Amino acid sequence: MILGICSLTIVPLRASASHRSEMVNQVRFGEIVEILEEASEWAFVRMLEADYTGWLQVGQYEIWPGDLAAFEADKKYVVDLDGGIARGEKRRVNLLPGTKLSKSLIENPLSDNDYHVSGKLREANLHDFAQELPKLIAYYRDSPYLWGGRSVFGIDCSGLTQLIYAHFGIDLPRDAYQQAEQGRVVDFLPEIKPGDLAFFDNEQGKITHVGMMIDSETILHASAYVKIDKLDGEGIYHTAISRYTHKLRIVKRYF
Repeated sequence: MILGICSLTIVPLRASASHRSEMVNQVRFGEIVEILEEASEWAFVRMLEADYTGWLQVGQYEIWPGDLAAFEADKKYVVDLDGGIARGEKRRVNLLPGTKLSKSLIENPLSDNDYHVSGKLREANLHDFAQELPKLIAYYRDSPYLWGGRSVFGIDCSGLTQLIYAHFGIDLPRDAYQQAEQGRVVDFLPEIKPGDLAFFDNEQGKITHVGMMIDSETILHASAYVKIDKLDGEGIYHTAISRYTHKLRIVKRYF
């Protein structure tokens, strides 16, 4: 198995080996990929944590010879909301909030560079959930919608829930329908707690949207931009246009 590690702030993962191709996801600094196929300018890779495949441009990752089992078992940190910087001998990389860093990655993330990370890091756990959640909501609110996006500069619905959960050390799959396959069902709307995820389907019954509940009646979700809307048993009600925009399918709890 040949492994690579993203060596830039955030880069596109594309559906095919072309800059004009659809961006299906984004890869952040320090994320590990398995290199399945190499071409002259592109590599077909699988993101290990997300189990997501696509094409990554050569030069946006470096070969990583580390011990994968040790890396996966290592203590995890995330870059806090003020962001951070990884400084190496040849490169300075801005780190977005929510970037995951393992203990070993902080000490020596890339084979040819000794990076030193500055900025506030937090242990990814749930001990301060009640205090941190309002900060995350304020940080991501009004971010523009971007298909495949995973940052405050552009994000999609499942990228938003994935990043918020990562702040607390919970790994979610990449897409909404995959996230809906996990967790425990919340049977009644009054039982909803902050952090529960609500899923919405289309006319064919396919789950196409997800948002995070702020309380039993209010949801944070990315649709055109990251916004706060009302939710009831029918779905998301958009007060500005006075109609429902998403049909509720199920609510799930993960912690």
